Amino acid sequence: MDVRRAGIAAVLMSAAVVAFESVAVEGALNIADIDVFLVSAVPPLIGGLILLGIWPRRSKDFLRGLGVPGWAKMFILGTLVGLGVLLWFDAVGRIGASKEAILGGGSSEVLFIVLLSAVFLKERLTRIEAIGSVLIVSGVLVVLMNTSEVTLTIGPGEAEAILSSFLLGASAVYTAHLLRDYDLTPLSGLELVISGGVVLVVGAVAGLITWPGSWGWIVLVMIGLFPAASLGSYNAALPRIGASLTSVLFALSGVMTVAAQLIVLAFAPDAEIMLPQSVALAVIGGVVAFVGVYMLNRRSGEKASDAKSAEGEI
Repeated sequence: MDVRRAGIAAVLMSAAVVAFESVAVEGALNIADIDVFLVSAVPPLIGGLILLGIWPRRSKDFLRGLGVPGWAKMFILGTLVGLGVLLWFDAVGRIGASKEAILGGGSSEVLFIVLLSAVFLKERLTRIEAIGSVLIVSGVLVVLMNTSEVTLTIGPGEAEAILSSFLLGASAVYTAHLLRDYDLTPLSGLELVISGGVVLVVGAVAGLITWPGSWGWIVLVMIGLFPAASLGSYNAALPRIGASLTSVLFALSGVMTVAAQLIVLAFAPDAEIMLPQSVALAVIGGVVAFVGVYMLNRRSGEKASDAKSAEGEI
C-alpha cells in the first residue's frame, strides 16, 4: 500500500472509530444507564493518559515546558472541550448518535471553525468557502426536517448538538493557535485529561454523578479506548495526505454513524438506539453537508499547492 492510500485508510478508520464511539456512548447512556458526566469524563481521561504514554519523554518535556501561562492556556482549552463533549454526549442521549453526528461534528462544527477563524485568525472567507458554508447550513436544515410535519424540529437535543459544535469548533481554532508553540501528541493527551477532569469535578461538586457498578466501569474503560484510537489514526493521516483531505474524509463520520447504528441493530434488534426519523433525509443532509465541507477545504488545498510551487521556484 502506497503512502497516499495508507493515509486515506487511516483517516477513514478514524472516522469509523468516532462513528462507533458515538453509538457506544448512546448504548452506555440508554442501555447501561451510565451517568452522562461519567461517560463524558472517564473515556477522555483514559484516552489522554494513553496518548501521553505513547512518547513518555516528549510528554515529560512538554509538561515541564508549559509554565504558568501554558497551563492556563491548556485549562481554557480543556474546559472548552470538556463542556463541548458533555453537551455532545447528552445530545446523543436525547436525539440519537446519528442525528447528533450529522448535525454537529459532520457539518455545523466546520462552519463554526470557518467563522471563528475569520474573526480570530484573520482568515478571509473566499467565494468557495461562502458557498460551502451555505451547503453546510442546508444539510443541517435537511437533518432537522420533520417528515410528519413540514417543519423544523429544534428541541433541547438539537440545541445541545449545535452549542457543542460551537464549543468544539472554538477549541479547534484555539488548538490551531497553540500548535504553533506546542507538540501535537502530548498537547492532545493533556487536552483530553483536563477536559475529562473538568467534567468530573463539576459533576462531583454539583452532586450530579451517580456512580456505577463494576459492569459500568468496564463499559467506561472500553469506551476510553476510542478517543486514543481515533486521534491516533487521524494524526497518522495528516503527514500522508494533508490536513485538507484528512478533514474532508473525516466529515464522513456523520454518515458512518448511521451505518454503525444499522449494523448494531442488525445484530441486536431490541437495542435502544434512536435512528433519525427519516434515515433517507439524514443521509441526504449528511451528503449535502459533506459537499459543503469539501468546498470549504478545497481552497486551503489549492493554497498549499501554490505554496509548494512557490518554494520550488525559489
